Amino acid sequence: MVGAMKCVFDYKALAAFPARPRIISIGNFDGVHLGHQAVLAKARQDADQMDLALAVLTFEPHPTELLSPEASRLRLATPERKVALLGQSGADLVLIQRFDSDFAHLSAQCFAADVLAKALCAKHVIVGENFRFGHGREGNVTLLRQYGQELGFEVSGEHLIRFAEADVSSSRIRKHLLDGDVTAAKQLLGRYHEMPGKVIADRGHGTAIGIPTINLANIQVVIPGPGIYAAYCDIGDKTEKAAVYIGNRPTLGFGYSVEAHLLGVSENLYDRDVVLRFVARVRGDETFDSEAQLIAQIKKDIAHVQTLMQ
Repeated sequence: MVGAMKCVFDYKALAAFPARPRIISIGNFDGVHLGHQAVLAKARQDADQMDLALAVLTFEPHPTELLSPEASRLRLATPERKVALLGQSGADLVLIQRFDSDFAHLSAQCFAADVLAKALCAKHVIVGENFRFGHGREGNVTLLRQYGQELGFEVSGEHLIRFAEADVSSSRIRKHLLDGDVTAAKQLLGRYHEMPGKVIADRGHGTAIGIPTINLANIQVVIPGPGIYAAYCDIGDKTEKAAVYIGNRPTLGFGYSVEAHLLGVSENLYDRDVVLRFVARVRGDETFDSEAQLIAQIKKDIAHVQTLMQ
């Protein structure tokens, strides 16, 4: 690796950097899942063999947020976490290109010439085999190869990684999470799904019944479907085990909540930033005939979580 990773937020800003030949990997990289990791590992290997820097070009916001604003899109990772994961995957430079109307209207030819050849000094471009680029998604891998021959860079279209007879994709991982299948999501991510949030004050009902919880807000990534989960809770440099509830609290009628009972921790965490990492789903959300039945079930769930995470 060439050195400490650099992060740039517009391709035009690269004019201030020394011109150096690079291998470029392009994608949205939401979640930096196993498919992304395989492409990045190949790019890093090629960069080392050719003594080139590795640059990753990604986009914020996700292009669909501009092109199809009516389509709800849930992130697998925050932009900050995505950049950190790209750095861990070997990137020397991450270009987080703002995807606005001006950028969306770049022709395929201008994208290849101005962004890849001129700004990024591309010598080899690595993309997925289904890569599209340019205004109206006019460009594909075949067209990019043609431009590369004219502009002095080679192009590789990598096959999508498959798992359990289906492509590894961000959309597939999102579906698993929304279905509550955090175990399947972990298999495709290569790590536990991470959900950052801020601890906020709530009714204090958990403390009143002897099962204190932290309630989370400001969550900007996919929230798994309703149910009880075993998870790790990262608080600064500490990690605690947790039983997590996600749902509408139907027995009590308190409305939607994301909350976690930390095993063996009782300190005040209000306004702290934490990260939940989901290990397994214990059960789905249920309605009980009484609060006493609910409390009895919660205690069973906590015991189950303790057994799962021994």
